[in-house]
Amino acid sequence: MRSLRGRLTLGITLMLAVVLAGAGVVVSRYVDRSERAALDDRLKRTAELSRETALAAVQRELPTTDRRLDNVLSATGTSLRLLLEQKQLFAAGQKPPAGRPPPRAGLHTFEAGGERYRSYAISLDALGGLTRLEVTTRLGAVERKLSELNRRLLAFGAGALLVAALGVWFATDLLLRPLRRLRAATAGIAGTEDLDRRVPGDDGPAELRSLAASFNEMLARLGRSAADRERALAATRRFTADAGHELRTPLTSVQANLSAISRHPEMSAQQRAEMVSDALAENRRLVELLEGLQALARGDSAAVEHGDVELADLVGVALAAASSRHPEVTWSCELPEQPVVVRGWEPGLRMLVDNLIENAARHGGGAVAVTLNGNGRPALFVDDDGAGVAEGERERIFEPFVRANGTSTPGSGLGLALVTQQVRAHGATLSVGESPLGGARFGVRFG
Repeated sequence: MRSLRGRLTLGITLMLAVVLAGAGVVVSRYVDRSERAALDDRLKRTAELSRETALAAVQRELPTTDRRLDNVLSATGTSLRLLLEQKQLFAAGQKPPAGRPPPRAGLHTFEAGGERYRSYAISLDALGGLTRLEVTTRLGAVERKLSELNRRLLAFGAGALLVAALGVWFATDLLLRPLRRLRAATAGIAGTEDLDRRVPGDDGPAELRSLAASFNEMLARLGRSAADRERALAATRRFTADAGHELRTPLTSVQANLSAISRHPEMSAQQRAEMVSDALAENRRLVELLEGLQALARGDSAAVEHGDVELADLVGVALAAASSRHPEVTWSCELPEQPVVVRGWEPGLRMLVDNLIENAARHGGGAVAVTLNGNGRPALFVDDDGAGVAEGERERIFEPFVRANGTSTPGSGLGLALVTQQVRAHGATLSVGESPLGGARFGVRFG
């Protein structure tokens, strides 16, 4: 009975068996009491009705046989005796059982000759109360009737239990069909490992629909977890591959400079200073590469919650930080007076703005203009007065470690890749074109 169907059938059948057994016991006892009460009442009435006949037999010495009374008593299996102490004065009906105990007043049950009897005895006032009238009848008929009733109750109970068990078995089969379909659906999902599939949630009773809804929620969470895990693994693989590829050159350069300084102590101070300066520049490049790679990996792997971000404040803070890093650049800014709120991840948006501004400061000719439009779809434009981006390079420059032809400005080569990543994460669009200042214009439209 490991199946739910078998357990339900067994449980309900056992409960019904207890109910039927209790009902059978109650019915049997009720019938037994009723039959015995009716028998006792018949014995009492027989004794009362025979009192006058018994008194007449004692006082007027009537014949000891009364055929009508004898026939009536014989038909019911009853015997009537009138006793003076132990001497029988009068008898009618069935022959009294042999070996019976001395009669006692009132109702009494006894066994004689292998049979059970019920007797009722009363004392008569004649002869100073020495006479006793006793009515005796067999209990066999009552007990046989009760035994037959018990057999019928047992047969009825067994038949009812069998019918109930079969009914419950087939009823649970109908009730458990939606559960079997749910099990088949979950087995299919487990077999294919397709976490995008869902089990049907509109079939069966409310409890089963609730179970299906909970299972679908679990699948959704597992799907999100699997997607996050895949993003994290992809980001880790990308970080490892990019780090191994891009860090090799600066590390080799630093090692070569330090090795040359170590092998040639006679090197002049000017040469030593130049080599140290080159090593420090390569070290800064290493730091920038590592920071950029970490930002890319964090952006690829993180599943972040978005909230309302005020772009005007964010752009203002980013411009203040950039102007302190590049005091030689002439900055201009046009921000709306009203708040410009977009839905997004604030650290990612700050990374996007910082890299666009940093890219313009590094590759421009000394002037950078930042414009934020808040009417309709919010849009951010960053202009510089540099050499611009050729049309053939405008798609390629957004890939990691790719630089436009002819560009020699130092950098990690990851800034625009970070911008592209955050634009995609926020559902925005990114464009590059010609700037009114003569250089490149990078535009990001949200919404």
